[in-house]
Amino acid sequence: MTTKQDNFDIRVEKLGVGTENTLGVPNDGMQDPTGEYPKREYNYGSSINKAARGLSVNELYVGGGDVGVSLNIEKQRPSEFPFNQVQETPSGHIVEYDDTPGGERILIKHRTGAGVEMRADGTLVISAVNNKVEVTGGDQTVIIEGNGNLVYQGNLNLKVTGDYNVDVGGNYNVNVAGSQNESIEHNHKTTVTGNSEYITKKTKTTRTVGTSTDQMLSDFNQHVKFDMKTLVQGNVQVSSEDTILLTGKEAFAATSKNTNITGAKFVSVMGQKGAIGGRMVDFTGNAFMGGEGAVPFNSGAAFYGTLFGKASEAISADQADKCDLALRSFWATNAGAATTAVTAGTAATGAATFTVPTALTAAVHVPVFVQEQQYTSSGQGNGPINGEFVVGHSTNGDYSIRTVVIDGGDVLKNKTLLTDDYFDVFDKIPTTQEIRSAFRNSSSRSVVGGVLVSEERLNSEYKTKTPPAIGRTVKKSPSSRFGFESIGNAIENRGKRFTR
Repeated sequence: MTTKQDNFDIRVEKLGVGTENTLGVPNDGMQDPTGEYPKREYNYGSSINKAARGLSVNELYVGGGDVGVSLNIEKQRPSEFPFNQVQETPSGHIVEYDDTPGGERILIKHRTGAGVEMRADGTLVISAVNNKVEVTGGDQTVIIEGNGNLVYQGNLNLKVTGDYNVDVGGNYNVNVAGSQNESIEHNHKTTVTGNSEYITKKTKTTRTVGTSTDQMLSDFNQHVKFDMKTLVQGNVQVSSEDTILLTGKEAFAATSKNTNITGAKFVSVMGQKGAIGGRMVDFTGNAFMGGEGAVPFNSGAAFYGTLFGKASEAISADQADKCDLALRSFWATNAGAATTAVTAGTAATGAATFTVPTALTAAVHVPVFVQEQQYTSSGQGNGPINGEFVVGHSTNGDYSIRTVVIDGGDVLKNKTLLTDDYFDVFDKIPTTQEIRSAFRNSSSRSVVGGVLVSEERLNSEYKTKTPPAIGRTVKKSPSSRFGFESIGNAIENRGKRFTR
């Protein structure tokens, strides 16, 4: 019998389980012969289920959960007798039909705590202690008029063999703690009615095998804090309906085999120091002047070579021939005087000097010649620009013509398309079903089979036509054998099918 002073475990150890379970059971023939009833908690009391009398409340297992996600399940109030009809099996399965006012519910509970409960407010609770499997042979529709929370403590795999459509009436937020990978076999299209913003806190790489087109129907701005490089193996064309402005605070260079700069209405090339031209370059224009501008005899301009045409003084002179004779007479007279002064014993030390007459200053100009310098690879210096300098400038140094090769041999392209890896049999990493489908063609098997074996996507024995030996195959010729080997059944339930 059960008392408050003794211990159940000690009694079981002393008396045994069977004896202890039958203590307090009358021996008048009304006891349970199996010893299951009454249960220990019902000894010396009413045999009416405690849940029916409101002494206990049967509840489903609702453990687990997630931080921040509430199940919103209120505690069930105890039942009132005789409104609750309870059926409980010896192992602990329970079925309740409760009509207690304010606590009406239906409960189907497994002994493990799993089950289904329909509560008084219409709430449906489904609890699965272990796995839960739902199989629907036809269509399935789920409508939730309130909010929903879906929490998976492990992995979640969602496979849709048809179309997958998602309509979101409000915001659509996705937070990924790890990496996000998307594999799209065909097209990808994104339409944004409002603004669009992409933030990458580290490196960003975009690879396009086909044509890439950006259409900007408004302004297009690019802001680069550090260096920017644009490498194009083919042609580059930049056209503007209005103005193109290219500036460089330190330097600006444009080098090519053929360079054309044309101003249909106006062109201006300026600099405080530099060089324009080359040995085979022609100049056409209205005027050529030195650094001081259009100042007669003092512009600083220097000429080398032959001048074609007439000087402005010769054109304005009334008698050009007389002017020429006067010049010759002047130079001859002064030359003689200078010679006499040099050879005279009493001549003063120093160079002879003479003065050009005022009448002749308009026709005489002595140019100031500039010492020639060699140009460096950056174009610094002044002097003759010969062919060797131009060739060296375009092939060596900081401003030389660069050779641009993008993905030589289409190595990166083929790696992206997987055409080399799978020899044009697959253009993506194949699944098991796709491999089986492709292997219906014998040529595909011979071409790509070895690659799939090396990637451990295909068994190395895939070419073997016969299955491995199982010790139960019949030979072509009969052989004598004693005894038998059972097929399928256990040894205690031998079947009559065997091989000899």
